[in-house]
Amino acid sequence: MSYLSFSPGNQSTGKGKKKKGTVRKAFSDWIIQNYGDDYKETLLKQRSDVKNIGLLKEQIIEVKDDTQKKPLVGIIGGGFAGMYAGLILQSLDIEFEIFEASDRVGGRIDTWYSTEYDANSQENKGLYGEVGGMRVPQFSEDMLPVQHLALSLNYVLERNGLTDKMLRWRKFYYNSDYQRLRYNDMKKPIIAKNASLNSLQFGKDQGGDLKEVWVTPKTDENGNEYLPINVILDKVNGPFLEAIDKSFQTGFAKLMRYDNYSMWAYLTNVFTLADLEEYYDPKMGAPCENLSYNVASYLETLNVGTGMYSVSFVEMVIAVYDWDGSKNSYDPSDPNIYMITMDKGMQHFPDACKAVLNLKNGVTVDDGNLAKVLIGMEKGANNEYGYSPPNLTKDAEPPASVPPADPKGQAHTKLDPSTSKERVFMNHRVTTARYDESLYENNGGIRLSILNDKNETIERAYAYVISTLPNGAYLNGQKHKNFFDGLSFSKSRALRECNYMPSFKAFITFNTQFWKDIGERQYETGLGVSASDRPNRQIVYPSYGYDAQKGVLQIYCWAQDAERMGALSDEERVNECLKGIQFMYPEVDIYKHFAGYKDGVNTKTWFWDQHAGGGAFALFNPGQFKNLYPTLLTPEFNGTLNLAGECCSVHHGWIVGALDSAYNAVNNILEKMKATKHIAKMQATWGVLTAPDIAIKKK
Repeated sequence: MSYLSFSPGNQSTGKGKKKKGTVRKAFSDWIIQNYGDDYKETLLKQRSDVKNIGLLKEQIIEVKDDTQKKPLVGIIGGGFAGMYAGLILQSLDIEFEIFEASDRVGGRIDTWYSTEYDANSQENKGLYGEVGGMRVPQFSEDMLPVQHLALSLNYVLERNGLTDKMLRWRKFYYNSDYQRLRYNDMKKPIIAKNASLNSLQFGKDQGGDLKEVWVTPKTDENGNEYLPINVILDKVNGPFLEAIDKSFQTGFAKLMRYDNYSMWAYLTNVFTLADLEEYYDPKMGAPCENLSYNVASYLETLNVGTGMYSVSFVEMVIAVYDWDGSKNSYDPSDPNIYMITMDKGMQHFPDACKAVLNLKNGVTVDDGNLAKVLIGMEKGANNEYGYSPPNLTKDAEPPASVPPADPKGQAHTKLDPSTSKERVFMNHRVTTARYDESLYENNGGIRLSILNDKNETIERAYAYVISTLPNGAYLNGQKHKNFFDGLSFSKSRALRECNYMPSFKAFITFNTQFWKDIGERQYETGLGVSASDRPNRQIVYPSYGYDAQKGVLQIYCWAQDAERMGALSDEERVNECLKGIQFMYPEVDIYKHFAGYKDGVNTKTWFWDQHAGGGAFALFNPGQFKNLYPTLLTPEFNGTLNLAGECCSVHHGWIVGALDSAYNAVNNILEKMKATKHIAKMQATWGVLTAPDIAIKKK
């Protein structure tokens, strides 16, 4: 969940955290098992209809001439969910078409490049920033499918002579002992390594609102100093995480008792001072008292964005596993954070997907198998997991404690190059999707109305449709016709109620990278993220381009902070960001280094666009995991319509959530067609992702 702050300087005990494992997948399965009765009943009913098996033979098996093969699946949206679904279908030799409304693929993976950007220029190669997703935990078992996809694409690109599109990961410097923090008008910022015992002026004696007992250093039984305020979240999360570690079944049952609580409500209505156990001090209040508003406010301010604790308590607790996955799963004693990002910009990733999708032949089983071993999804020839993908820059290479992979098999790099086959259609906006039960000899299907790149309305019909739009984008703005008609009550409600979190980003160019010459730095490149309580909240330092004079600072915030920044004009947003940067660097006149306001050249701000449909990523409110999640996964119209996208997963805010949901949608289609051999091939090529319906037992 890429919005969460790591709270630099506030060290946690790590108690109860799972060092390695697919907790999210187990959580998804548990929700379906315990709250997915309607989901399971609907799927089993849809899959019991044997008529649909004819489509498999008619459209896939019996067609000898590939030019006569009709697209069986229509995919709405060219983000990662749509393209991953297409890549899986391509690997299974099932035809499809993808319709993307904008002029680029990637959805909410989007890189801003200054008009002065030049990848071959030392001075200008760093003038870019990530508008959307910008980092991937390197060793998280749940997140490995993202690296598997990139490496599998490289094998296809290489054998087709498209080496300029091959993908390389570089290190993303998320945190550093020397990143800055400044809150509550502190006279000057402090660095993270000095922050763990600092009150940050939240105590009443410094003008804040916390009792001094919360921000006065103490010593534990082992002689370690700590601030009481900074051990709260360990005590909040620890019992649930420890229970999950012992047993998924009992742990999730314990956690889901509080699914109707927001994080804020749990802190101020359930958790008591007595739950602090050895850290409790009578000066805090009576043992039966809950945490105060002021304490909850402190925790929210330092860990997320203003108002974000209104989301589900379950969402926040499970997110701890995602962040623990950013550590070295091969060495639990390694305290460092390991994240990677795409070299020269994340936009290269979806562009590579598109290039492969527009080839006749894509990823093979051998491609997928080799990639799985090299990134640690499967054991190698030595029967051990390892990690040694060949597409890492030097700074992203794993530490010595990570064992190398022992690959088996060989990618088909010597296969003949593929011919081209256009499947991704840009500037094609789907305006309506209508179920027609008369299609495909009364098996039913979906008719799409599409506004193409010539502003003409065209019609297409498919046996199956996978729609990957953000939920807000289903408001089509058309006269008379809705995007969908006839959806079930539960699906309509889920699309309307599913909570999306707003985010804001800005990119500010400076003629001089003043930040790299001030104070100390932990790494040759990368300072991590500075944080404050100003509206801009976070300054994300670049992980590249430190050998140039010019550089770009990125501003990133969420929730109410993002909404207020987004309500301003573009230039006003830039002005607020500049004030926030100046607040963090009082010893420098940052305006002397500012390259000037010039939209698209020196500056860029983003709140949302017409294709995002409001909000940046899903983040469930209380009760939505057990009430909406199974519904979002349930196919509509007798299995002919599947929704996908990170909201249809338990990995909200991460690329892998989009991949999981796409895999699940394709699996639904294959199950309905009784395509058992295709399912086996999909699993052999892509692995087994978080597809909860795979676990459903046939009656």
